[in-house]
Amino acid sequence: MLAGACLMVLFTALEVRTVTVPLGPISLTTSEVAAGIFIAFSFVYAAADFSWYSRRRALDLAVGLFLLSNFLSAAIAAEDKPGAFKFSLRMTFAALVYLGVSRLPARARSHMWVAGAVAATLTIVTTVGLMENFTTFVPWPWVLRPFQEGIITFGTFYNVRIASTLPFPTVFSMYLELCLPLALAFGLWLSGRRSNSASRRRLLNVATIVLLVAVMMLQVYTYTRSALVATPISMLTGALLAAAYGYGRRVWGLLVLGVGVLALIVVLSVLFSNKMAARLDVEEQEQHYGAEYTILSMPAELAIENTYTAKLHVKNTGSINWAPSESEGVTITYRWLNYPEKENQEVDYIITNLPRDVPPGDEIDLQLEFNTPTENGKYVLVIEMVKAHVGWFSAAGPEPASVPLEFVNGRSRPLVLPAANESFREGKPAVTSAPRTQLWQAGIKTWQANPILGVGPDQYRKHYTEYMPELQRDEKVRTHNIFLESLATTGVVGFAAMLYLLFMMFLVQFRLVRDRIQKPGARLVSLALLTASVAYITHGMLDCFLWQTGVAFLFFTYLGLTSWLDEGAKQGQAA
Repeated sequence: MLAGACLMVLFTALEVRTVTVPLGPISLTTSEVAAGIFIAFSFVYAAADFSWYSRRRALDLAVGLFLLSNFLSAAIAAEDKPGAFKFSLRMTFAALVYLGVSRLPARARSHMWVAGAVAATLTIVTTVGLMENFTTFVPWPWVLRPFQEGIITFGTFYNVRIASTLPFPTVFSMYLELCLPLALAFGLWLSGRRSNSASRRRLLNVATIVLLVAVMMLQVYTYTRSALVATPISMLTGALLAAAYGYGRRVWGLLVLGVGVLALIVVLSVLFSNKMAARLDVEEQEQHYGAEYTILSMPAELAIENTYTAKLHVKNTGSINWAPSESEGVTITYRWLNYPEKENQEVDYIITNLPRDVPPGDEIDLQLEFNTPTENGKYVLVIEMVKAHVGWFSAAGPEPASVPLEFVNGRSRPLVLPAANESFREGKPAVTSAPRTQLWQAGIKTWQANPILGVGPDQYRKHYTEYMPELQRDEKVRTHNIFLESLATTGVVGFAAMLYLLFMMFLVQFRLVRDRIQKPGARLVSLALLTASVAYITHGMLDCFLWQTGVAFLFFTYLGLTSWLDEGAKQGQAA
């Protein structure tokens, strides 16, 4: 059962986006399969030790009321009942994780198994994240495609944010906040064991500090502004509690060190990186991938299924150097779009390499070979720069060169477009998310129109434009606030249930933190759980992530650990 719990924790960060195991109408991904294995082990253990398993725990009622409020809202208030029930069932599945963790074997170090699994998982995602940021020659969008939702950027100029194996940088950011306190607790417990030699203790202390610094670096590279608020608040709260309740200087000093490291990295990033300065609205954002094109010569007439040469003058108007090396991979090529549909045509590419480096502000003349379409019709020849593992420059802002042509009887003639400034950028225009304040207003209006049971679990994203029609609908958008999300989707009934759950969580965790009778490992884990809960609530007031499977499993795992430690403290069994 303990091994199953560790496996489940590992796969909270290794959830693939595609279905792994289809079971009729139900489909499971990797994290859900791992959780299912743990839940199955938990039920086997229940049969073997039913008296321990059936004993009521501190948070059982709160979790049950939370689930009941979701199902009540789904059954009565939701228009899309299948979607609402699906979300409620996912929360039930996560609550079964709570059930299993809260009933872990009543052994001295069950909680340290879970803490060790969290530390190992955090080490994995941190290593991947650092490599994603610093080993740019690896095609990370392709490597991480099973986990992520594609290339993650902010702004319009390919400022890539780090997401590691999580689907979005914002989700990764909260995941780091939830995992770090428990990983630090495990490191402090491991290095503080009396059986350690002095050299081994120093090595473990250094490893714990290195992990802390690496996580803080990654937290900055996610460029999640909410994290720059939630992370220091949660860690300083943990440090104050550690100082107040006698955890020792090693504990509160490490937490304060983490806040200092985060602040230092942010300051250095603002001073030396336009990406962070732009993210914090200190500077205007640089356009990294910029180009201006001038067609110097083009054959007067083209024939279908032939190869021709055009001469272009290109200026680097961005802020990065164009290098022809394999690792940089900046080249120029083309694509044919049919008109007016603007769909890419199956015409063989010919890639033209740069003869030399082209630094920002420099200009170069290039000979571009290109193939023509295989059928008559209306087309636009689009010519532009492209960077390997990143994409077309026009997806980041600059307009490509374009030549509208119509092929009749196998020969080309000029095509006059209705709009002279029509755009042929690659991809869809970037969708700008509505400001949080507007999403909050939409959440309040949604609740006011549905005060008792809301619009149904997970249904705000489908209804918020009904109450604020001026907002652009995006079904991936939530309220960006866990309390408003609860009000809008489950009304005052669900909101009261959620408040009760969070209140009981903090009450039990605070009681455990104050308990000086617990042994060192249990005390450290108790402090870590409270610190992570503060991070979840603080970050949750600016974002909403319980819908994401990995975060949901981790959140309910922490609820389960809280219950387990509380029961152990009552029984005098926690170590």
